[in-house]
Amino acid sequence: MSLSPSRWCLSCRVTDRPGRVLRACLALLLAACWLVASPPVLAQSGAAPASGWLGQQGEALVLVDLSGEQTLAQVQQRFAGGEATPASADRIMPAGGVAALWYQLALPAVSAPTALVLAVPHPGMNRVDLYRPAAEGGWRVERSGDSIPVSQWPLPYLHPAFELVQQPGEARPSYLRVQHSHPISVRWTVWPARDFQESGKRWHFLLGVYAGFVALVLVICTVNAYFWRDSIHFYYAAYVLVIALGQLSLTGLAGEYFWPDNPWWNDVASNVLPVTGAALGHFFMRELVVGRGARWATHLMLAMGGLGAVLAGCFLFVGRNPFFAISGPYYLASFVVYLGVALWYAWRTPRVGLWVLAGVLAVLAGAVFPVLRNMQLLPVSFMTQYGAQLGVALEIPLLLVALYLRTQERRDNRARVEAMARIDPLTGAVNHRVMLERLHRLLIAQLREPALGAVLRVRIGNLQAIRDEYGLQVAQMALVHAGACITQVAREGDTVARHRDGDFVLILQGRVTRDQISDMGQRLIARGLAPSELLPPGAVLQLKVAIAAAPFQAAGVALLLQALDAAVTEMAARPGKALRFVV
Repeated sequence: MSLSPSRWCLSCRVTDRPGRVLRACLALLLAACWLVASPPVLAQSGAAPASGWLGQQGEALVLVDLSGEQTLAQVQQRFAGGEATPASADRIMPAGGVAALWYQLALPAVSAPTALVLAVPHPGMNRVDLYRPAAEGGWRVERSGDSIPVSQWPLPYLHPAFELVQQPGEARPSYLRVQHSHPISVRWTVWPARDFQESGKRWHFLLGVYAGFVALVLVICTVNAYFWRDSIHFYYAAYVLVIALGQLSLTGLAGEYFWPDNPWWNDVASNVLPVTGAALGHFFMRELVVGRGARWATHLMLAMGGLGAVLAGCFLFVGRNPFFAISGPYYLASFVVYLGVALWYAWRTPRVGLWVLAGVLAVLAGAVFPVLRNMQLLPVSFMTQYGAQLGVALEIPLLLVALYLRTQERRDNRARVEAMARIDPLTGAVNHRVMLERLHRLLIAQLREPALGAVLRVRIGNLQAIRDEYGLQVAQMALVHAGACITQVAREGDTVARHRDGDFVLILQGRVTRDQISDMGQRLIARGLAPSELLPPGAVLQLKVAIAAAPFQAAGVALLLQALDAAVTEMAARPGKALRFVV
């Protein structure tokens, strides 16, 4: 029969509860990842704690060494003199500068030698020293924290942790010395070694999935930027990369695997990378909204991004103090700016903007907890430690969808603009410039094979009469109907174009006989004379068709078009003539 786990921590209480299950959306479609965050536990089989230990006040005491230079013996005298106060995991302790916090820990009593792990679940702690009673009566000291390379920690892990063996009847307390750059709430947990390893595997698996997902996003953004020729995907890739490295630094995974031998960078990365990511977020949002007619938004994004870059440089080259106090207000101001611009963008472009707004809301909802904690407004909790990671994990796929929709819209708009440069907007036929290009190519092809192609020039002989009788709108519909008639008789690969003077030109590709051309022209004339729903009752098109069959007699595109123009002009003056070959 399995036993319920128990939690040993500075809150001086134990809770039996199931593991947390956290669903984080980490893919574009339906991929999801489950996190089981089991609480710290102490095995109860064969190593049960002494009855009543957890409920006693004073099991963990704390005092502050403002000089940071007191020895363990001096601190023990202060504890014995009653200077310490009961420790609480919710209490913000006055860390910062050289000050050190000393905790007197009474570890749980056991009935047999028990392998335990004492963990301080706060990645980024500057210095954590554990003083354990030694067998010969002295003290064994182990050191961890960002001031020491992670590779030299007694237990390289996401956060400071120490392996120990608790002996039956051990009476002397252990001592925990903590130094940090700013005020912080400190909690510690005791795990059975096996349970700690299992929990560590789950956390590493989850963070590994997150890192793999980020790598996939970077590949997708790079491919999209290359094939869609849209630089915003590079902005987003840079933003995701820096934000992800910042989150992995805050969780401790980056220090454990990416830079385990660089304590300086491991210490400053948790400040430099998040503020750099926030600055890149502003530049990304600027690129997203630029061109939407709001100069204030682009200038505001540039200003906030520049301020974040300056703050990151201060962290990097000057140090954390005194700039750490500025980072909290900067993040909060960034949240307000992100949200304001996202709301405006969603109002202007709802199809894309609503996805952007959802992503911004997700990351803001998660990131506000660690920011408030850094500002000493919230104690350490699951959300203050991992809220930002959860928010970013939700934001990434939402913004990917937004970018896809935005790029799709830009591609469609570009296609429409390109089409407008090649297509006559009224009739849908290719315009005069494209017609000249294709006629020129046909003439070049005839140099190799003189029997290729033919050209028909079509004019509505009664267009002016239609306009005089029915008005301009019906005359325009007559042009649309004429273009449709020509398109219906054209073959696949042929070109229906509109001359700039209003005539239509049909360019036939491949080999075609005079009889085939004549038949095509007659069918075209017949279609024009047939009634159409586009025209008023009784209104028909009197089409005049001039044909140039291969090989062309005219030398050059201009002379060819002039010869065809002369032919249709002559037929327009003779009502009984509608089809003519140009010799």
